[in-house]
Amino acid sequence: MTSHNKIEEQDEVVVIEERDKRTQIYIAIAAVLGLAFGGLAGSVLTANKWESTYQVLEEKYQSLAQDKSNLASQVEAREAGLDKEIEEKLAVLLAEKEQAHKAELQALQEQLTEVEKVNLSLESQVKEQKNKLSSTKSENDKLNRQADIQATLFERSREVFQKELQISQELESLQKERIALLPKIEKLKKECDVFLEGKSWDVKSDACDKHDEANSRLSQVDQLIEVHKMDLQQIKELSDSLGL
Repeated sequence: MTSHNKIEEQDEVVVIEERDKRTQIYIAIAAVLGLAFGGLAGSVLTANKWESTYQVLEEKYQSLAQDKSNLASQVEAREAGLDKEIEEKLAVLLAEKEQAHKAELQALQEQLTEVEKVNLSLESQVKEQKNKLSSTKSENDKLNRQADIQATLFERSREVFQKELQISQELESLQKERIALLPKIEKLKKECDVFLEGKSWDVKSDACDKHDEANSRLSQVDQLIEVHKMDLQQIKELSDSLGL
């Protein structure tokens, strides 16, 4: 049973109760009026008049009750219409929200895809940089080794050049000494021969000793010259092997 039906039944009970009460009141009033006007006929006429008035009021009340019922029906219909309208608007709003949410999810997914692409690109760049760094390190190590070798070669080459210069200078000095010894030895040989023959008293007695000493020095110089030439040849071979 609906609320509207309950209201109509309650209204009907109230109307019946009010009608009973009113009837009793009307009868009492009619009796009083009848007594006042001095007769039962007058009371009946008065009661009929009031009954007629009551009927008019009753019809008006029924009309109002019907209007009330119609109004309640209209209100219920309006409420049902409002509920449906609200449901439709809510459905539209939910659909719009869902569509907007899907669009946001799609945008986020696209952004995530772009971020993943960027990450992959960065990872590739990092890997490439690591490879470059590794290659650069290898090159640096190689260059460092070459630099060390070059430094060693430079140091050795400087030593070799210094040694070569020293030997060359000594060789030049020995060659000059040899050139100077040759005429001296020849002169001392003549003096020694004269002394041994006893042909001249001007020749000193040590001429032969000096001749022997000069010959010994010449032999020593010749040996040193050969040694120095051999040293220079070795230095040349070493320089060629070192790429100097």
